Amino acid sequence: MLDIHALRVFLEAAKTENFTKAGHALNLSQPAVSMQIRSLESYLDVELFEREGRSIRLTKSGQALVPMAEQLLQMTLNVEESIRSADGKVVGNLVIGCSAASGKYVLPQLVARFQRLYPGVYVSIPVVSREEVMERVVAGEYDLGVTSKRLPGYDLDYEAFFTDHLSLVAPASHAWARSERVTAHDLLGERFICREATSACRAAVAEGLARLGVDIEQLQMVMEIGTPEALAMTVELGIGVSFVSMLAAMPRLALGRLVTVDVEGLELRIPIEFVQSSRRPASRVQMKFLEFANHLQNRPLIDMLAQGRMV
Repeated sequence: MLDIHALRVFLEAAKTENFTKAGHALNLSQPAVSMQIRSLESYLDVELFEREGRSIRLTKSGQALVPMAEQLLQMTLNVEESIRSADGKVVGNLVIGCSAASGKYVLPQLVARFQRLYPGVYVSIPVVSREEVMERVVAGEYDLGVTSKRLPGYDLDYEAFFTDHLSLVAPASHAWARSERVTAHDLLGERFICREATSACRAAVAEGLARLGVDIEQLQMVMEIGTPEALAMTVELGIGVSFVSMLAAMPRLALGRLVTVDVEGLELRIPIEFVQSSRRPASRVQMKFLEFANHLQNRPLIDMLAQGRMV
């Protein structure tokens, strides 16, 4: 009989192309992974991987097994969930991959409320790149994803989650702290800290400034940083000013270390969305969570968090 656990190990090894990395992902030792793979190969009487030193590569038989193993694991999860939910309870596992930096602030609070209502649901929130969220949702490894930017080429459905608000922030000692507002052209004389070029934040700032006749490349960029938390901290240190998610800036704003500065005619918002596979049927837990996230009683909480007002 096929061992479901061995199939799970096989899929992780196929994805990482490394038994040690697969073991780390599954909390198994490298010898335990090798043993599971050998057991599966013995049962199927085929070689699933070509081994060259520490590197491995799927054989043709291994490549053929991948989609079937994914289907078997999904069917197993569906059976387990259906049986456990037969009495009307909502139980099971929910994996929500998060690539949107602001999602890390909102998701935990929403999940905490969801688990108080459905204590039989175990939720995990891996924080990974945008591409990995898309790939793993399509592969069925994640039930849902949270992203701030759509990517072409993936069979995914998108659903609104919340709107991330960006504001220009400066150190409390900055001259702009005493200004009611500045113009877009006033920005040209300031040192700027920006997110990386591929971020949704950078794209939103570029589009907003372009509408006001300013090219983002005209800004005096002195640093690029990959997270909104690091942006806010660097602004506090006086290295420059920046456009930051209110979710990340609010703790320092509340302590009086940063100030927000209005830019005349500029309002920056980024839609944050859930993504789910358009090819795979949603599990009962997945549907319940999306219903919960969209429930009228929860929208005020989500909107308040998105504006940087912690609860």
